[in-house]
Amino acid sequence: MSKILNTKSLILILVIAVALYFISTLFEKKERTFKSELVAVDTSEITAIEIIPKAGIQEAILLSRKGKVWGLEKGGIAYNADQLASGNVLSELVKLTPERVAANDPARWDELEVTDTTGTRVKLFKGKKVVSEIYIGKFNYQQNPQAQQMAYQQQGRGKMSTHVRLAGEDEVYVVDGFLKMNIQADLNTYRNKTLCSVIPENITRLTFKDPQSSFTLALEDSVWKVNGIPADSMKTTQYLNSLRRVTSTNFIDTEEVLSGMPSHTVRIEGNNLLPVEIKAFPADTVNRYIVTTSVNEGAKFSGEKAKLFDKFFKPLSHFLPSAGESEEPDRQ
Repeated sequence: MSKILNTKSLILILVIAVALYFISTLFEKKERTFKSELVAVDTSEITAIEIIPKAGIQEAILLSRKGKVWGLEKGGIAYNADQLASGNVLSELVKLTPERVAANDPARWDELEVTDTTGTRVKLFKGKKVVSEIYIGKFNYQQNPQAQQMAYQQQGRGKMSTHVRLAGEDEVYVVDGFLKMNIQADLNTYRNKTLCSVIPENITRLTFKDPQSSFTLALEDSVWKVNGIPADSMKTTQYLNSLRRVTSTNFIDTEEVLSGMPSHTVRIEGNNLLPVEIKAFPADTVNRYIVTTSVNEGAKFSGEKAKLFDKFFKPLSHFLPSAGESEEPDRQ
């Protein structure tokens, strides 16, 4: 009799366990009805990304890829692309993970800024085919209640999140982070901003030309010299270090160079580096000079904004030792 009861008990326990499993599975499916990933694509197959700002703002930005090299275009005009910034768009999209569903009613799309007129739209292409399309909408910041008391600590920061929607679907999802910061509908975000990127220790010679003089700053027997005379070591070191990485977002696309010949040039040469030539052309009173660089052909920058001209072009006197330490070298 006891064996029969034990058998019945085991069967009952088994039935209950199976029932609990199916019930938990059912509830789990009901609770998690949204996608585990939003942009499920093979990144190696993506050939272009189109970033379309909300209606009436500006034209779309097109990032196109040939091999590992990104190109940039807007309004039919091609620009030199920042390879890292361009590639980051794709990286940001494929790692999007929904945290929850914010709405599944189209009536709330305007409120959450995920329509053509309120949100930023991003299309991913494989050849001419759109393989994914997503709307980037409203940004939210939730203040941590203890943030003011703990502002200096990591855990005191609030939470940032963004609303997104896949084209053709009603659901609006919440994803972590400020997505519009990483995927902007701003041309300059994706342009090559570099004017100079060198290792100062590799530089051995600089040649300056301006309306007043032409001179060289060269490393001779481990000593920096201006036209053969020892230079001010501190000012020389500071200048060389300032060339490590120079970038600018102050592009000039409308104004033409006023003269075919630059008024100022500096040529940077050294070991294990391709020569870099920076030129400055006289411009209007707003920009003062148009600055160009051999490492970013075709790009033009404002010399006045952020004092870009002054970063590159120094007069001969800047590198000379203090008065009384040596005689001024002859100008070439």
